Amino acid sequence: MRHTKKYKVQTAVRIIVLWLFALICLAPFYVAICYAFKSKTEFAKTKLAFPTTLYLQNFVDAFELKNYFNSVKNSAIVAICVVILIVMICSMSAYIITRKNNKFYNFIFYFFQMVILIPFQTIMFPLYRELYSLHALSTLWGLIFTELGVYMGYYIFLYAGFIKSVPIALEEAARIDGCDRYQVFIRIVFPLLKPITMTVVVLCFLASWNDFFLPLIMVQKDEVKTLPLMQFFFFGEYTSNINLAFAASILSMIPAVAVYFCAQKYIVAGMTAGAVKS
Repeated sequence: MRHTKKYKVQTAVRIIVLWLFALICLAPFYVAICYAFKSKTEFAKTKLAFPTTLYLQNFVDAFELKNYFNSVKNSAIVAICVVILIVMICSMSAYIITRKNNKFYNFIFYFFQMVILIPFQTIMFPLYRELYSLHALSTLWGLIFTELGVYMGYYIFLYAGFIKSVPIALEEAARIDGCDRYQVFIRIVFPLLKPITMTVVVLCFLASWNDFFLPLIMVQKDEVKTLPLMQFFFFGEYTSNINLAFAASILSMIPAVAVYFCAQKYIVAGMTAGAVKS
């Protein structure tokens, strides 16, 4: 009886703590909704109260902001290109590193993992000087390849853990049927990587779409600014109309939320598949 009561108390405490964390995480979204769906008049009267009527003119005005659609286009180009390159390069790299189990490829694998441990702030200024010498500042291709280099190590790690769970017998059977290593990867291995590939697509798209720090130090021209960077200047330029700035913020979240909900069922499978050896 005592153990039952103790268990119920512990469960209740855990639930309360989880609800508190959930409320803390949801508080910024509630504030954003309260601000974005209110007119200036209603906002002046009640700042944190839920809107009595949904005022959609803020979203219409956000669409009409200067360079807003251009920043959306830039973010989409960068995110899509980075995702495609990450999937292609990291899947093939992880496959070779995993199957060629020798000292040289192990060194390459651990080298990529060491890159993850280096704080970006320590390479920020050398990276800026290097990009300046390559004339890659304020260019989309410079931003794409910089994000590619920053993200590669982590996604090679994810792919390598998943590929280790793929039976080698399938590849050996394909080799017997006349497939070379490239055909084995494309026709046999890569289709089996769908769970981890969807996980990588979601995580990489979210990271690139929401990336603020890299564009901040690399981009100065308005026509090359990405959406998070434009959001930063929205809150500086439109301080007199903060409702408009929050409406633009909510619009910027829609693609990321849509991508996550479309592929969320693959994330857990992709992240945990390499945890247990078959």
